[in-house]
Amino acid sequence: MKKAVDKLSSIFTDKVIARRLYAITLGAALLILVIVIKGPEARGSLVTDSGGNAIAIRRHDITATEQYDITLKILEQGEELERDLTLSVRGAGENKSVSSDAGSADRRRAEIEAEIDSIITDIEFSDEKEIELPTSLRDGTPVIWMPRKQDDRSGLAAIPVMYFALVIAVIFSGMKSDKDEEAADRETVMRGLPRFCNQLFLMMNAGMILSDAFEKICRGYESYGKEDLDGFERELADIYTSDTDRRISTATLINELASRHNVKELVRIAAILTENERRGSDVAEDLERESKYLWEDRKIVARERGKMIDTKMAWPLGLLLIILIVITMAPALMNM
Repeated sequence: MKKAVDKLSSIFTDKVIARRLYAITLGAALLILVIVIKGPEARGSLVTDSGGNAIAIRRHDITATEQYDITLKILEQGEELERDLTLSVRGAGENKSVSSDAGSADRRRAEIEAEIDSIITDIEFSDEKEIELPTSLRDGTPVIWMPRKQDDRSGLAAIPVMYFALVIAVIFSGMKSDKDEEAADRETVMRGLPRFCNQLFLMMNAGMILSDAFEKICRGYESYGKEDLDGFERELADIYTSDTDRRISTATLINELASRHNVKELVRIAAILTENERRGSDVAEDLERESKYLWEDRKIVARERGKMIDTKMAWPLGLLLIILIVITMAPALMNM
């Protein structure tokens, strides 16, 4: 639990993630401020009777377009026709355009649909402050208008959801980047550690003491030039050159390097070297075992990467195969 809390706190203290969170928060606040200043969507009200059915529309502003959610029911020869509508009552002076979506094969149904469209058009382009809703069609068929819950079209309700979704996405991206950095750091160490361990084993097995073997290895790294070394070998050369007075023991230097990277294989080698420095124990056998283990692990990683390359090549090869099939079959299909 403590580790997870520390991980989360490190994410929030990251400057890049903090800037992203500040930007998201500021954008959400500005959006809410704009909606609040603009005010809620101007709407009138539906006048209802004792049964709760709408009988008229009382507009808020006849110069603005207003929307009303309503359900229309028509009782036709014992059959109930129901239709959910959103009436967009246009502001005064807007152009009128009549549209009809009646396309039923039944003639009577088509007539009803056409008359409903005509009624809706008359309502939407009415200039009256209070618009009465017809209670029947021209032939006396009853019409019932039932109010529906008005949807919030301001978008205010969606802002918190979007905000928290973006915050979670930013936090997860930060956690993923930390994992990627840890994986890259481990990969750098595991690429150079087998060689270093093998060199250390050979020199100490030949009779050299730890400090002399470490100096010989680091001087060898320096002779290559830093651009030819990988990250781990460059760090070894740097910690050797930083200890100009040679006051810090070699085991202590490697322990500090191991604590920075926190790679268990490097920590294990640092513990072996510390034991050798404190008690003078023979570490050649332990270093030989660690060297074999590290080289085997490096071979396994190399094999896994080879398999991943085959997997990554499957999609391009499949795409090329599809293109080849299309090119081969196209002339035959065109001549059919």
